[in-house]
Amino acid sequence: MLINHNETVSNELLTPDGLCALIQREYHPSISESCRKIESFLLSNQYGKDISIPLSELIHLIFMKLNDEIKHFFLKESGIIFPAIKKNSKNKTGKDVGQFLQPSALESIHQRQQVITNLLQKLRHLLQDYNIQPTWHKDWKECVNEMFQLETNVYQWIHIEGSLLYPKLTSKAHH
Repeated sequence: MLINHNETVSNELLTPDGLCALIQREYHPSISESCRKIESFLLSNQYGKDISIPLSELIHLIFMKLNDEIKHFFLKESGIIFPAIKKNSKNKTGKDVGQFLQPSALESIHQRQQVITNLLQKLRHLLQDYNIQPTWHKDWKECVNEMFQLETNVYQWIHIEGSLLYPKLTSKAHH
Protein backbone atom coordinates (compact mmCIF):
# COMPACT_ATOMS: atom_id res chain seq x y z
CA MET A 1 0.00 0.00 0.00
CA LEU A 2 1.13 3.53 -0.64
CA ILE A 3 1.06 4.34 3.06
CA ASN A 4 3.00 1.21 4.04
CA HIS A 5 5.74 1.39 1.41
CA ASN A 6 9.12 2.92 2.15
CA GLU A 7 9.66 3.76 -1.50
CA THR A 8 10.22 7.34 -2.50
CA VAL A 9 7.15 8.85 -4.04
CA SER A 10 8.32 10.05 -7.41
CA ASN A 11 6.64 12.41 -9.80
CA GLU A 12 6.07 9.38 -12.05
CA LEU A 13 4.00 7.68 -9.35
CA LEU A 14 1.88 10.78 -8.93
CA THR A 15 0.95 10.94 -12.61
CA PRO A 16 -2.46 9.60 -13.60
CA ASP A 17 -0.70 6.59 -15.20
CA GLY A 18 1.36 5.98 -12.06
CA LEU A 19 -1.67 6.23 -9.78
CA CYS A 20 -3.65 3.82 -11.96
CA ALA A 21 -0.71 1.38 -11.88
CA LEU A 22 -0.37 1.74 -8.09
CA ILE A 23 -4.06 1.06 -7.52
CA GLN A 24 -4.02 -1.98 -9.81
CA ARG A 25 -0.76 -3.32 -8.35
CA GLU A 26 -1.42 -2.72 -4.65
CA TYR A 27 -5.11 -2.22 -3.92
CA HIS A 28 -7.02 -4.39 -6.39
CA PRO A 29 -5.15 -7.62 -5.45
CA SER A 30 -5.13 -7.05 -1.67
CA ILE A 31 -8.79 -6.03 -1.52
CA SER A 32 -9.78 -8.94 -3.78
CA GLU A 33 -7.80 -11.38 -1.61
CA SER A 34 -9.47 -10.08 1.57
CA CYS A 35 -12.87 -10.50 -0.08
CA ARG A 36 -11.97 -14.04 -1.14
CA LYS A 37 -10.90 -14.99 2.41
CA ILE A 38 -14.00 -13.48 4.01
CA GLU A 39 -16.35 -15.03 1.46
CA SER A 40 -14.76 -18.43 1.95
CA PHE A 41 -15.19 -18.18 5.70
CA LEU A 42 -18.79 -16.95 5.51
CA LEU A 43 -19.74 -19.70 3.06
CA SER A 44 -18.31 -22.30 5.44
CA ASN A 45 -20.80 -21.22 8.15
CA GLN A 46 -18.15 -21.71 10.82
CA TYR A 47 -19.17 -18.84 13.10
CA GLY A 48 -21.64 -21.05 14.97
CA LYS A 49 -22.07 -19.95 18.56
CA ASP A 50 -20.13 -16.68 18.19
CA ILE A 51 -23.05 -14.72 16.72
CA SER A 52 -26.78 -15.28 16.26
CA ILE A 53 -28.15 -16.86 13.10
CA PRO A 54 -30.11 -13.73 12.03
CA LEU A 55 -26.99 -11.59 12.56
CA SER A 56 -24.79 -14.03 10.66
CA GLU A 57 -27.27 -14.06 7.76
CA LEU A 58 -27.39 -10.26 7.66
CA ILE A 59 -23.58 -10.00 7.75
CA HIS A 60 -23.37 -12.60 4.99
CA LEU A 61 -25.93 -10.75 2.83
CA ILE A 62 -24.29 -7.33 3.25
CA PHE A 63 -20.80 -8.71 2.69
CA MET A 64 -21.86 -10.51 -0.51
CA LYS A 65 -23.38 -7.25 -1.81
CA LEU A 66 -20.14 -5.44 -0.90
CA ASN A 67 -18.05 -8.13 -2.58
CA ASP A 68 -20.18 -7.88 -5.72
CA GLU A 69 -19.92 -4.07 -5.81
CA ILE A 70 -16.12 -4.20 -5.40
CA LYS A 71 -15.68 -6.90 -8.08
CA HIS A 72 -17.78 -4.99 -10.60
CA PHE A 73 -16.07 -1.69 -9.82
CA PHE A 74 -12.60 -3.25 -10.20
CA LEU A 75 -13.64 -4.73 -13.55
CA LYS A 76 -14.85 -1.31 -14.66
CA GLU A 77 -11.63 0.34 -13.48
CA SER A 78 -9.25 -2.18 -15.03
CA GLY A 79 -11.27 -2.65 -18.22
CA ILE A 80 -12.62 0.83 -18.97
CA ILE A 81 -11.63 3.68 -16.66
CA PHE A 82 -7.88 3.10 -16.25
CA PRO A 83 -7.23 2.22 -19.92
CA ALA A 84 -9.09 5.41 -20.90
CA ILE A 85 -7.02 7.45 -18.42
CA LYS A 86 -3.77 5.93 -19.71
CA LYS A 87 -4.76 6.43 -23.34
CA ASN A 88 -5.83 10.01 -22.80
CA SER A 89 -2.86 10.95 -20.61
CA LYS A 90 -0.49 9.98 -23.43
CA ASN A 91 -1.64 13.24 -24.99
CA LYS A 92 0.81 15.50 -23.16
CA THR A 93 -0.84 18.78 -24.16
CA GLY A 94 -2.54 18.86 -20.78
CA LYS A 95 -5.82 20.51 -21.67
CA ASP A 96 -7.37 17.40 -23.21
CA VAL A 97 -6.23 14.86 -20.60
CA GLY A 98 -9.36 14.96 -18.49
CA GLN A 99 -11.85 15.85 -21.22
CA PHE A 100 -13.00 12.24 -21.65
CA LEU A 101 -14.05 12.07 -17.98
CA GLN A 102 -17.32 13.92 -18.05
CA PRO A 103 -18.83 15.15 -14.77
CA SER A 104 -21.49 12.43 -15.11
CA ALA A 105 -18.76 9.74 -15.26
CA LEU A 106 -17.05 11.15 -12.18
CA GLU A 107 -20.42 11.31 -10.40
CA SER A 108 -21.08 7.66 -11.29
CA ILE A 109 -17.67 6.67 -9.89
CA HIS A 110 -18.35 8.63 -6.71
CA GLN A 111 -21.80 7.04 -6.34
CA ARG A 112 -20.40 3.50 -6.67
CA GLN A 113 -17.72 4.28 -4.11
CA GLN A 114 -20.38 5.71 -1.80
CA VAL A 115 -22.38 2.46 -2.08
CA ILE A 116 -19.23 0.54 -1.12
CA THR A 117 -18.58 2.91 1.80
CA ASN A 118 -22.19 2.58 3.02
CA LEU A 119 -21.94 -1.23 2.96
CA LEU A 120 -18.67 -1.08 4.91
CA GLN A 121 -20.33 1.15 7.50
CA LYS A 122 -23.21 -1.32 7.86
CA LEU A 123 -20.77 -4.18 8.41
CA ARG A 124 -18.85 -2.12 10.95
CA HIS A 125 -22.09 -1.42 12.81
CA LEU A 126 -23.21 -5.06 12.75
CA LEU A 127 -19.78 -6.18 13.98
CA GLN A 128 -19.80 -3.58 16.77
CA ASP A 129 -16.82 -1.65 15.37
CA TYR A 130 -14.88 -4.90 14.90
CA ASN A 131 -14.69 -5.34 18.64
CA ILE A 132 -13.45 -8.92 18.86
CA GLN A 133 -14.71 -10.90 21.84
CA PRO A 134 -12.28 -13.19 23.71
CA THR A 135 -14.86 -16.02 23.68
CA TRP A 136 -15.07 -16.12 19.88
CA HIS A 137 -13.50 -18.97 17.92
CA LYS A 138 -10.12 -18.02 16.46
CA ASP A 139 -11.38 -18.43 12.88
CA TRP A 140 -14.23 -15.97 13.47
CA LYS A 141 -11.77 -13.56 15.10
CA GLU A 142 -9.55 -13.82 12.01
CA CYS A 143 -12.53 -13.19 9.73
CA VAL A 144 -13.57 -10.08 11.66
CA ASN A 145 -9.96 -8.87 11.59
CA GLU A 146 -9.89 -9.47 7.82
CA MET A 147 -13.05 -7.37 7.49
CA PHE A 148 -11.29 -4.55 9.34
CA GLN A 149 -8.28 -4.87 7.02
CA LEU A 150 -10.62 -4.84 4.03
CA GLU A 151 -12.26 -1.66 5.27
CA THR A 152 -8.88 0.00 5.79
CA ASN A 153 -7.66 -0.92 2.30
CA VAL A 154 -10.90 0.15 0.63
CA TYR A 155 -10.78 3.55 2.34
CA GLN A 156 -7.14 4.03 1.28
CA TRP A 157 -8.01 3.09 -2.31
CA ILE A 158 -10.98 5.47 -2.41
CA HIS A 159 -8.87 8.21 -0.83
CA ILE A 160 -6.11 7.90 -3.45
CA GLU A 161 -8.63 8.10 -6.26
CA GLY A 162 -10.67 10.90 -4.74
CA SER A 163 -7.77 13.01 -3.49
CA LEU A 164 -5.05 12.35 -6.05
CA LEU A 165 -6.16 10.65 -9.26
CA TYR A 166 -9.44 12.28 -10.26
CA PRO A 167 -8.54 15.82 -9.12
CA LYS A 168 -5.41 15.62 -11.33
CA LEU A 169 -7.53 14.70 -14.32
CA THR A 170 -10.19 17.31 -13.76
CA SER A 171 -7.70 20.09 -12.96
CA LYS A 172 -5.83 19.36 -16.20
CA ALA A 173 -9.10 19.45 -18.07
CA HIS A 174 -9.92 22.94 -16.80
CA HIS A 175 -6.59 24.67 -17.53
